[in-house]
Amino acid sequence: MRTLAGPWAASPAAASTCYPLTGRTVRLAALVLPFALCPAVVAAQASTQYPAQQGTAAPSVVASPPSTSSERSEDRPGRLLVVDCPVHGTSDVTSPSDADSTTQALVAALCARAGSAPASQATIRHLLTVPRDVSNAPRAEHGERAEHGDHEDGTPPESAAAAEPQFRVHLFADVKFSAIDSTGAKNGFALGQFDLFGQSQLSERLSVLTEATLTALPRNTYSARLERILVTYWASDHFTASAGRYHSTLGYYSTAYHHGSWFQTAVGRPLVYAIDGDIGLLPFHTLGVTTTGDIPSGGLGLRYVAELGSGRAGQSSAATPPQPGLADNNTPSMNVALITRPARWDGLQMGVSLYRDRLTLQDTSKAPIDEMIGVAHALYKTDAVELLGEWVAMRHRPRAGADPNTTRGWYAQASRRFRTVRPYVRYDYVDVPKSNQLFAFLGRRSGPTGGVRWDFDPLAAFKLQASHLEQTTRPRMNRVDAQVSFMF
Repeated sequence: MRTLAGPWAASPAAASTCYPLTGRTVRLAALVLPFALCPAVVAAQASTQYPAQQGTAAPSVVASPPSTSSERSEDRPGRLLVVDCPVHGTSDVTSPSDADSTTQALVAALCARAGSAPASQATIRHLLTVPRDVSNAPRAEHGERAEHGDHEDGTPPESAAAAEPQFRVHLFADVKFSAIDSTGAKNGFALGQFDLFGQSQLSERLSVLTEATLTALPRNTYSARLERILVTYWASDHFTASAGRYHSTLGYYSTAYHHGSWFQTAVGRPLVYAIDGDIGLLPFHTLGVTTTGDIPSGGLGLRYVAELGSGRAGQSSAATPPQPGLADNNTPSMNVALITRPARWDGLQMGVSLYRDRLTLQDTSKAPIDEMIGVAHALYKTDAVELLGEWVAMRHRPRAGADPNTTRGWYAQASRRFRTVRPYVRYDYVDVPKSNQLFAFLGRRSGPTGGVRWDFDPLAAFKLQASHLEQTTRPRMNRVDAQVSFMF
């Protein structure tokens, strides 16, 4: 009997275990929890700090959201600038002696917006570095390339960077409590995924990205994985090439939200975008080469992606991870994508991708399977509004002459930010036909999810979520999750 893993599975209880809750109890909890959250909502409304990845610049914090793989280099963030604006009437705080007129003008604008004391009394408290880019193809920003200009001794930036790489590390983690009414589920606290993300700028055009995770598993064990290791050469805005292990550009979610749960709005990922180790349907990881760049298209804002890799590992189980070494057949996977971000509608993005592979099963008595995956996405994201929608069709054709089968899935997600509080809703749908040789045991799954995210700190968030799941191969499931996710 297979055990369901992923965002809808029972979370392992690392510290304590309770008896499974009944469906009536979970439904009652879902009604009571929004009222219990009211004090926290009121407190959050009084806060002036905004999340680095979601909000606009607050009077005391200047922040920008992390970029995705489809964003242009000039849209990417720099750092968090934290400014102290004293209350009217105070005079014990003086401006920094080394501040120039440009800095003072920026401080003046921030403090005026905050309605605080005159700018001459404000100080820049500290400068926090935030992750500039967690996408597959990191590129040096225009501002960053200026920072790595010629040194006073005339040393070229490439030589200086090669002698001393600029390496940055960011860590992500989460802790959650889950209550599930499924028979045999373990309700209690659990560690999520510990994510180590690093990026090194070797020269003006060459960079390296790495990401490793430590994941808590059932039976209180851990799984360590090298999720991504990627060397990238930036030739121009029209061509960037990367080689290594990367996240496949299938739709939007796979490259916009990686392994750090702090980035995504909800507690877990959509069903159709569950990571492959968690019985994900899509080949989330690929080992090979990926290229991307802008297409001269005026206001259409077109961008292409082309990828060639080893594809999925031969598998008789859907949970088998992708192959980190040599391919198990001589047919590489291929993926192409086209993305548009019209300049006329800021925040709008649409795209399509087409992926092709051949799966050689571990059971060599069975014929290989040709796999074709098509993904379409459309989204609208601004400071406050988030509207996401993606549709996936995965067609498997056994080469032995058996009839092909098509798996379909989609999700729609909407959220609205009110200062530091962001309520959200999502609906998931996945339908796997019984003739599918890899994922037939999943059947059809669908259901709504609703929750609230509270960014009580620019680098930490509390999420409270309730969900319901209808399943054809298992009993229906209700669950409530509370999660604290953070980066450091």
